Amino acid sequence: MTSHADAAVGMMDGAYFTGRKELLDFFNELLDLNLAKIEQTASGAVACQLTDYIFPGSIPMSRVNWEAKSDYEYIQNYKLLQAAFTKHKIQRYVDVDKLIKAKYQDNLEFCQWLKAFYDQSGVYREDYDPAAVRARGKGGAKALDFFGKTASKYNSKPIPRARSTTGSTGPTKTRPGAAPRRSPKKDSTRSNGGTAGAEAELKKKNSELKAQVEDLETTLAEVEKERDFYFEKLRNVEIMMQVHQEKGAESDPEKLVEKVFKVLYATAEDGITVDDNGEFVEPTGAEDDEALFGE
Repeated sequence: MTSHADAAVGMMDGAYFTGRKELLDFFNELLDLNLAKIEQTASGAVACQLTDYIFPGSIPMSRVNWEAKSDYEYIQNYKLLQAAFTKHKIQRYVDVDKLIKAKYQDNLEFCQWLKAFYDQSGVYREDYDPAAVRARGKGGAKALDFFGKTASKYNSKPIPRARSTTGSTGPTKTRPGAAPRRSPKKDSTRSNGGTAGAEAELKKKNSELKAQVEDLETTLAEVEKERDFYFEKLRNVEIMMQVHQEKGAESDPEKLVEKVFKVLYATAEDGITVDDNGEFVEPTGAEDDEALFGE
């Protein structure tokens, strides 16, 4: 895979809307893991193995630390990852300082990118033994145990157990010769009425909660779309500034300022983007889109 293939994984790529569960299932199935939290990928070990899966031999798996706990140990894993990226000309900036803090959002976005990169690679290794590969690294043989123990440290709360409201479950003893105690009769009418009322109240609350969830999902989708839109603007400006810096005296500052303003004031409908040379790529038809992003 080349840097051009990597460039296709932009913030507007569908992968950046991939959910947490789908990402965890992806890593767990492909690499035979038992991840329960996105934050468990913060050490960089999972990213190293996925990169080695895509580019066999690109990462010395014997140096990957699967039981890393400190920032220093995390950074050593990311150095291996960055070296592989550089070797294969993968133009992806890895913000190690953010990832090693094990914050959900930062690691979620990186995992989304990793999955998109894998999907576009089209790589499938039928003879790949993820457990054997992982066992070469430090703590790799016990990685599953390690992940099982560390999942709870990331914003996890134990599910409270229902407390018993009854006393002893043993048979009730009575005095010899005493008449058997009769259970009081229940008012079936009142009981049924109370049950129906409680059920109706629960249904009402359930409907209200569903409506709230739908509103939140809509709001979240809008916020993510807006975030991606402005991130793309910043990325376009960054590319133009990099090209300007590389050209030096050959670059025209006035033309650069004009292009920057065009990016900043562009709307989503304009669909303006910038190529690797800092030049505008005007939106065309679906055929051109396929040519740009690949099959």
